[in-house]
Amino acid sequence: MSLDWFKTRSYRHFDLPVGEKFARKVMNPDFVLKHSFLPLLHYTKSEKRYKKCPKTGTRTITSKDRPIKYASHRDACILSFYASKMNTLLDAHYNDKGLSDSVLAYRALGRGNYDFSAEVLAFAKTNAPVAILAFDVSSFFDNLDHRLLKRRLKSILGVTSLPDHWMRVFRAISAFHYVDMEELKANSTFSARLKENSRDRIASVEELKAHGIKFHPNPELAKGHRRGIPQGTPISAAASNLYMVDFDAAARAYCDSVGAMYRRYSDDILVLCDPAHATAAEAKIMDLIKAERLEISPHKTERTQFTGKGTVAGKAAQYLGFALHETGPAIRESSLARQWRKMRRAMARTRKIAERNIASGKSTKAHTKRLYRRFTHLKVRDEEGLRVVRNFSSYGRRSAAAFGGDEKISQQIKRFERAALREIEKLKKL
Repeated sequence: MSLDWFKTRSYRHFDLPVGEKFARKVMNPDFVLKHSFLPLLHYTKSEKRYKKCPKTGTRTITSKDRPIKYASHRDACILSFYASKMNTLLDAHYNDKGLSDSVLAYRALGRGNYDFSAEVLAFAKTNAPVAILAFDVSSFFDNLDHRLLKRRLKSILGVTSLPDHWMRVFRAISAFHYVDMEELKANSTFSARLKENSRDRIASVEELKAHGIKFHPNPELAKGHRRGIPQGTPISAAASNLYMVDFDAAARAYCDSVGAMYRRYSDDILVLCDPAHATAAEAKIMDLIKAERLEISPHKTERTQFTGKGTVAGKAAQYLGFALHETGPAIRESSLARQWRKMRRAMARTRKIAERNIASGKSTKAHTKRLYRRFTHLKVRDEEGLRVVRNFSSYGRRSAAAFGGDEKISQQIKRFERAALREIEKLKKL
């Protein structure tokens, strides 16, 4: 059987990386039945958000935290295989139900966020006036109901009772346990190991228990709620799409009935409709999401309108990293600012290292090759010929092309590239 679903992982965990030999074993249901899943490893991914007040121009800094829980190498291999099977069934379902262009996240569609955003903008311009309604599901992964998820898994598998090997996988992401990375760091033995430049495992289960490291249960199960799956395992994304299959079908059917567009990207839901249907459409989405035992974040719901007059008045619709205005698209200011901060930090870090090495005699110059690859429009030659290095710069150029050669996006990217090149030239003069 094909191993196109398998990939090697190099992170450190409570076991060692696995290869194709192990991957072939996990395709045997009997092997999975005998497998003991290890605890997940948890850390909090924190991302700073910079928001500019349109009236005063002042910026506020907030933090968005995501609880990430990732699986051991053996467990990840098993979950990857079952995720591939789930995705195959989901793709067939979407094609059969006419939903393939509505469900966008976590699928191998061969298109990027810029393609999806360009389709939305084209629909808005063609059908203006339109209302653009953007919804965000509250704590999406933490609130997926286990009973509904299990029911839909049985449905897509075409069974009335889950096979034992599928039940093992289901329990691995519903009744999971995890170890907190901060608690490992607080332990002198494991803290020292985490700092080592090693490929060895962090610890065995026996060692964790001997040192009193707690195995935390699914937080929602601990509260008495049968809900919540970890965010970060190889099957989490597919499971979240599976959970939403009934919602997607009902939302798409409603939107089709009123000539609206429906799109869902993970927990971000978008509806474009005639302004006369906006109130009813919003109420419909709220009712449908409630039936899934989920909630919409009211303060994150955005409502914008395209008048069809091509004016610059009013706010732009925000979608998948782009600001969509009647006069044309642009990369969102927050997304662009994040890349500028990354570029400036990288330049400052390179300068600091170069000055230290030059002063100590270890080097005679700043090494800028990596900076060129990260922040400029660079072409390299390899076995496949001349190709463009994939980075933010090339992403921006692909985005401009998707929107029909948009001038504003091109200007944003070229300004970024010029600034990066100026900083690199300064480093080369050290």
